[in-house]
Amino acid sequence: MRSTSTRRSTRRTAALCCALLAVTAATACGSSKPAGDGTISGAGTAPPTSASSTPASPTATLPPGAPEVALPADLKVTVQFPATGDAGKDAVAQSLTYALRAFNGALAKGDLQDPAFKYAYDGMARPYMANMIDQLVKRNQTVTGETRYYAPTITIQDATHAAFTYCEDQSKGYAKDKSSGKVLTSTPSVRDYTEWNLGLEKSTQGVWRVTQTLGEKGSTRCQKA
Repeated sequence: MRSTSTRRSTRRTAALCCALLAVTAATACGSSKPAGDGTISGAGTAPPTSASSTPASPTATLPPGAPEVALPADLKVTVQFPATGDAGKDAVAQSLTYALRAFNGALAKGDLQDPAFKYAYDGMARPYMANMIDQLVKRNQTVTGETRYYAPTITIQDATHAAFTYCEDQSKGYAKDKSSGKVLTSTPSVRDYTEWNLGLEKSTQGVWRVTQTLGEKGSTRCQKA
């Protein structure tokens, strides 16, 4: 059995190096804390090798003019942001669905310059998300398994600003060594669950982009949701 420090060094989490930014009063959690500790979350069994990349969300369509997102066959990104019936909120959810898939695609490839990633993330959020990708690159690792996003709350603040809270489940997400192909697994725990608060801004081209991020790792609310 690996030591605790070893397990922590090999867990995957999108909260790896989250931006410690004040998202907006509408969604900022008073108890939010840094989620980044260089860990990789995942369960103790290997993932399937043929997971599809089809998202669960009905809003998971490609925004106009957005680059295609390519995910490897062994990486599944499940986004459960059901349509609300509110056109404004559904547009934000669609954009974030794309952004999450774009980030996972860039993470899997280890490409900080991935067009889809750069399209979806802007402002202070982009360098922090890029730092997560860079850390995996430096460890010669990629990602595999499944990441699930769910329990969304959307607040439209004005014509160009929105706040988005959601949960992330990394209990079936893993890091994988590129050289050996070995999947690095660990014991599932509450630390596989992260509650995210994001700020999004609409560009002059009418594109919603993630500009601010704040994550709280070890969320019991998300574990139970």
